[in-house]
Amino acid sequence: MRISKTLQITVSIIGLLAALVYMFHFFNLVSHPYIPAICGGLLIASYLFGIYAKKQNQKFD
Repeated sequence: MRISKTLQITVSIIGLLAALVYMFHFFNLVSHPYIPAICGGLLIASYLFGIYAKKQNQKFD
């Protein structure tokens, strides 16, 4: 199954936004106790999805 480019771009943008929110938390611009856990989970999930999508697309090239 080939992963669409639009889905890959959407997931990467979500990962970048999570990193940006985490940076805001790191510099105390946003303060909430769940931000590190949520942003960390999103970053790891988007990274793993990127690896999965790359391997799936290499199978069909």
